[in-house]
Amino acid sequence: MPEEIVLIEPMTVQRNELGMWTHPAWPDDGEESAILKSWFTDHGLEYSLIEMESDGPEQIVEDYFEQGLVDCTPWVPTAPPGDGWFIFSIHDTEDGPICVWVRKVTP
Repeated sequence: MPEEIVLIEPMTVQRNELGMWTHPAWPDDGEESAILKSWFTDHGLEYSLIEMESDGPEQIVEDYFEQGLVDCTPWVPTAPPGDGWFIFSIHDTEDGPICVWVRKVTP
């Protein structure tokens, strides 16, 4: 039986004590960074990844990567250019925190 497609809408981002948050529509596969690119297309979304290392203020990045302070709460991810983007996840990866932005694909 084919997977039912659920319309994914923006939600209020409520980051945890380490600054992380993931939209409940994110597939629960145990690996937040392992989502397949085709999943976004299959759900009518385009995505953009923003890394804290290149987007965050210098002091926050230094504290995170050099001092081992794992709190990325002060980082406010920059939205990609264009309209309609919303945060789908802020989570840690092997290379540090990333923000996954999504927006609905317009025909």
